[in-house]
Amino acid sequence: MGYIVGLDVISTVIQSCILIGVIAKTTRLLIEVKTNFLPFFFALAMVSYLLSNLYWIIYDFLKPDTRMPMACNEIGECAMILLLCAGLENELKDKKKIPTEIAFAVFFMGANIALWIAWSGEWFQDIFFGMPYVYLFWLLIRGLRSRCSMTSKELWLAAVTSLAVLAMQIPLLMVKGALMEPAKAVCFAVMFALMAWLGIKSVRDRDFFVSSTFFLWTELSMFLSPDIYYYIAYFANTVALIFMFASMKRELVADG
Repeated sequence: MGYIVGLDVISTVIQSCILIGVIAKTTRLLIEVKTNFLPFFFALAMVSYLLSNLYWIIYDFLKPDTRMPMACNEIGECAMILLLCAGLENELKDKKKIPTEIAFAVFFMGANIALWIAWSGEWFQDIFFGMPYVYLFWLLIRGLRSRCSMTSKELWLAAVTSLAVLAMQIPLLMVKGALMEPAKAVCFAVMFALMAWLGIKSVRDRDFFVSSTFFLWTELSMFLSPDIYYYIAYFANTVALIFMFASMKRELVADG
């Protein structure tokens, strides 16, 4: 087993332990709060994510240093996203279908999917399993705006910064030689700056839609990050699980 595979396994095991803790605490919360379906959907989403991780760990041991084809972990992650969508929709009171929000969700996630295809060459897998992210992203936009979880300036800042990261990913597909590292450094500096801001805002506001946005950005960052950048995003993704649980618990307690 190579160094990278070993790091993959260690990172996934740590995240799986966090997931088990989050699932256990959410289950206890589910017993205490019987009038809200959010912890139910959230617990199932975390179970799906845990199953995806377990598949990764087993695959790494059975076939180390081998690229994984489309497999069960994709189904687990897709289930996680759809269940998270169900939980967010349960909390979303204002479900107006505003065309600009829908268009931006389709455009933004479509751009991400295009980059996934450019990096992996897996058309069907990336398009099929990327579609639930469009709905998740729209729910987050609608929730952030309708609940005033972010100001207009903050929403514009997040939108422009995230689009800038996607735009800077394009040269990375073509740049070679000495220019590659500076280009990567600028792109990932902006990516992680947005990630840090969302993480800080998640801790400060303890809003479930904000922490879920932080989680989504860590997911998207992982998909677009090579080498050490991937593990930084993966660590943030693990931290986001804790923030999501904490914000969900606060909202349930606030609702009585």
